[in-house]
Amino acid sequence: MLFRSRSRKLGKMQAVTMNTTLGLGLGLRARARVSAKAKATTLYGAPVVGDSVKLSVRKTAKPSVVVRAAAEPLIEAPFKGIKDDIAGRTPVYLDDFKQGLNGKALASVCFLFFAALAPAIAFGAVLTGATAGMLGATEVIVGTAIGGIIYAIGCGQPLSILASTGSVVTYTAILYTTCMQYGLPFFGTYAWIGIWTSVILMAVAVTSSSNLVRFFTKFTDETFACLVACIFCVESAKKIISMFFNPAISGTLALSSALIALVTLYAGLFLSGLKRQPYGPEAIRNIVSDFAPTIAVAVGCAFASWLTATYGLSLDALSLPASLAPTAARSWVIDIFAVPNWVKLAALAPAPACAILLYMDQNITTRLVNNSVGLKKKAAYHLDMFWLSLITAATSICGLPWICASTVHSITHVKSLSDTKVNEATGREEVTGVIESRWTPLVLNILIGCAILYLKPILGQIPMCVLNGLFFYLGLSAMKGNEFIERVFMCMITDSKKMPKTHPLSAGNDRATDLGTLKKFTYMQIACLGVMWWIKGSPAAMLFPILIAALGPVRIVAGKAGWFSQKDLNNLDEQVETDPGYVAA
Repeated sequence: MLFRSRSRKLGKMQAVTMNTTLGLGLGLRARARVSAKAKATTLYGAPVVGDSVKLSVRKTAKPSVVVRAAAEPLIEAPFKGIKDDIAGRTPVYLDDFKQGLNGKALASVCFLFFAALAPAIAFGAVLTGATAGMLGATEVIVGTAIGGIIYAIGCGQPLSILASTGSVVTYTAILYTTCMQYGLPFFGTYAWIGIWTSVILMAVAVTSSSNLVRFFTKFTDETFACLVACIFCVESAKKIISMFFNPAISGTLALSSALIALVTLYAGLFLSGLKRQPYGPEAIRNIVSDFAPTIAVAVGCAFASWLTATYGLSLDALSLPASLAPTAARSWVIDIFAVPNWVKLAALAPAPACAILLYMDQNITTRLVNNSVGLKKKAAYHLDMFWLSLITAATSICGLPWICASTVHSITHVKSLSDTKVNEATGREEVTGVIESRWTPLVLNILIGCAILYLKPILGQIPMCVLNGLFFYLGLSAMKGNEFIERVFMCMITDSKKMPKTHPLSAGNDRATDLGTLKKFTYMQIACLGVMWWIKGSPAAMLFPILIAALGPVRIVAGKAGWFSQKDLNNLDEQVETDPGYVAA
């Protein structure tokens, strides 16, 4: 381990080095901070790959230290990472099911069911248009349900929710266009690209290459999470606003749809905040707050029903596939040997780009989940990647859309299972614990699979404007607690003395940072966010995964170039594990 002093007032301490890794290490990141008021040292850790237990040790009159644990290399012996993950998760596997037997887990399933099903149908509609009817909502729902069930049972981190993402849909649309341009069979080419992608992901899992996430810090996590959350909010708002500019839609219908979406959104925000109010019994407030999104959908549907009955409106409702048959006239299993041999080999060329896309989405989202406050069980990146590889192979052979961990759904899943309380000293909400359950993703995906068979009469009555309000709520929920977004608003402050007194970055707190430095770091993140936002909607959208991967190097360059002091980076972001020259401020 490497110990370095952080207190100048207490004098110089000798640096003792054991097992120096020169930047090739990866393990538990731990630091200690000295509180000037309490004169106490708090030791805490945030994992990159491995244990997710937070440490908390207090001592008196001791200088703060930076602790770096014994580390793992980037590449390990075959299957070592997977074996370690299995060894770490097996003792708590049954507990994953025991923890989910409560009302909070039920509320989480009800909320996520609507939040996951509607985007699946929406992505299905986009794929239908982009692939001329080759793929559709049926494939998205079936792939999400089957892949999600397998992942919930076998994965290491069950709080991650698998789904098809916008990046995957864009990649598939470009692939179809390319196949049509060169006269290639779409399903055969799609299957072989997916198979080679699965092989690459399996190699990543076997060699423990998910250790590369050590290059990521809060800078990457917060920027990517903010991007995805903004996409949910903006796309939801666009669907409502566009109705006012559609000549085929009356002004009354557009206004009514907007009101229904706003009622749903406000109901969700109001009810979820009840647990922080002093009115009524606490137990009832907590139950209502847990079921807030589900109740909000019911309120939105009731309001929509009243408007349609009063004014004779005809609202667009959720539309499920008519049957469980594939969208195109084909079997559920693709004949992968029917394509020419050169196509099988040529499919290897675009596979790395697809693998990067799935790797980045999967690992950044899983890292966000694993680093959530309140989790106590070991992370298992390599085991998760192992199962994602197998699921990718299965979906490819069956002609189903590829899936991976969905950022917004996963973050919201964790928050819906979190117990919180308000710190009276700071006024900030703090997480006291998280229910780490496999039941929620398992039951969620079973319900999604059953939606086509048994729930069409009920789900077909839900107006899309209600779900648009729910999606906006989902995006806002994912933004909550994102320090990057908090700093964006703090950039509007011109006088450092007017910074929120209770914010950790304000003067007098452990992570106090100069306002000018705070703005400079935040502007750098805003610039990265803006570039990614522009690329995702441009013809160069295929480069999106590479931009996500570039966030880590951008943060490292910012430190190496001297744009920020190490103390500023410690306060605004976190230590980069690969920096052998790391010096505590």
